[in-house]
Amino acid sequence: MSLARNFLRRRDERQRVNFTAILECRGVSQTVRVADFSVSGLRVDGIQGLAAGDPIQICLTPDMMLEGEIIWAVWHKAGIKLSRELDVTHPAYLFLTEQAAGLEQLRIRALSAVAKERASSMGPSGRGSL
Repeated sequence: MSLARNFLRRRDERQRVNFTAILECRGVSQTVRVADFSVSGLRVDGIQGLAAGDPIQICLTPDMMLEGEIIWAVWHKAGIKLSRELDVTHPAYLFLTEQAAGLEQLRIRALSAVAKERASSMGPSGRGSL
């Protein structure tokens, strides 16, 4: 089992994202959440009724579509292998990278806000208020 898992695992660097897309399989569309991406694939959440081997099309934006195949599906999550790897200059790759950068910026802002809140509750001595 672990050999099979390692065989299916993407070896490309992944970047986290969090946005909705429309996934179509055999004429049936569903809204999914794209959770991460690499040059060779995507992980999506919120799938229904899909299984390994299903051919899919995923619309990232109304005018940006990618084709691929479900490689694994567990409960509501699935891994998609893209039909063609994305070049770093591909419009979809640039869009996905922009989404990842926005998510990272939100994470940094949240951490900064928490750090400021903790610093202000520490008081001037740095030991917290008594």
